[in-house]
Amino acid sequence: MSKTLYIHGLDGFLSEEKRTILSKHTQVVAPIINYRANPTSYNDLKSMAINEKVDIIIGTSMGGCMAYHLSLHLSLPALLFNPALPFRSVGIDLPVQDKVRETYLHVVIGGQDDIIDPIQNLIWIVAREKGAMDIRWKNTLGHRIPLDVFEEEVGGFFGKLITEIKKNKKK
Repeated sequence: MSKTLYIHGLDGFLSEEKRTILSKHTQVVAPIINYRANPTSYNDLKSMAINEKVDIIIGTSMGGCMAYHLSLHLSLPALLFNPALPFRSVGIDLPVQDKVRETYLHVVIGGQDDIIDPIQNLIWIVAREKGAMDIRWKNTLGHRIPLDVFEEEVGGFFGKLITEIKKNKKK
């Protein structure tokens, strides 16, 4: 079974309901991160991902930003919910990267997000991302991810990963 690093947003955590959904597909590592007190949290998460030997990274909002950069740096597939890519309210030391993605990226953007401007988020991703990616624009979705949307997107993401693994085995 795969192992996933789940990275929550600013002042957030992984709820038990969402942990249960993820646990149907993968083992879950979900640390509590104090972004405000730790500007080097990216490096801590990178070390954790390596030490825990995670295969997948999922993140929401600020955690989506971390997940984006970690997945690119570590060449791991990622699922991002409303990632805080174009700007962040808390200063975090992030690496400068100009890599071409070698793994699958699935991004969910809420068209009604009032925390992270969805248009700016989309522009940021499209301008920088050079690899395989699916963007799911959910026009009525706000910043918070309801359980039904979370379950649908997680299921679709893991389904896509399984399809890719089968495809690669046939080659």
